[in-house]
Amino acid sequence: MTYQQAGRVAVFKRIAGWIIFIPALLSTLISLLTFINEHTKTEQGINAVMLDFVHVMVDMIKFNTSFLNVFWYNSPVPSLGQGVTSANIMFFIIYWLIFVGLALQASGARMSRQVKHVREGIQDQLILEQAKGAEGRTRPQIEERIVIPRHTILVQYFPLYILPIIIAVIGYFILKLLGLIAG
Repeated sequence: MTYQQAGRVAVFKRIAGWIIFIPALLSTLISLLTFINEHTKTEQGINAVMLDFVHVMVDMIKFNTSFLNVFWYNSPVPSLGQGVTSANIMFFIIYWLIFVGLALQASGARMSRQVKHVREGIQDQLILEQAKGAEGRTRPQIEERIVIPRHTILVQYFPLYILPIIIAVIGYFILKLLGLIAG
C-alpha cells in the first residue's frame, strides 16, 4: 500500500480502536459494579455496614450517569460459579474487546508514525533530487517506489494476549479479597 493509503488506514485504525475501546470499557466497568452490587446484598454483621457504603456508591453512580442507561440495563453481569453461561461468555467477549480496541489504536499510531517518517523522508529526498538538476527524480517517481507493509493487530502480543490475563488475575484477587468469590 502506498504511504497515502497507509495514512488513511492509520487514521481509520485509531478511530476504530477508540470506538471499540470506550464502549467495551464502560460496559465492563458497569458489569463489574452491578456484579459487586448484586453479590453483596446478603452479608451480615460488620461487613454489612461496610457494604452498605458500596451499595450507596453504586446507586449514586447509576443515578448520576443516566446517560449510560444503555449500558446499565444491557451490560452482561457475570455469574461466577455457575459454569459457562451466555452472560459469562458475553462479559468475557466485551472484556476482550477492550484490548482489541487498544491494539487497533496502537497499530494505527504506529502506522501514523511511519507515514510521518516516510513523508519527511520524501521531502528530504526531493531536496536532494532537485540538487541533481534535470536527471533528478520527481515526487511521483519517489512516491511510487514506496510500499508500506500492512500491520496486523494479531502480532501485538502484550496488549492483546498478555495484558488481559494480567488484569483478569488482578481482578480475581481483588474480588477474592472482597469476599465475592468463594474458595
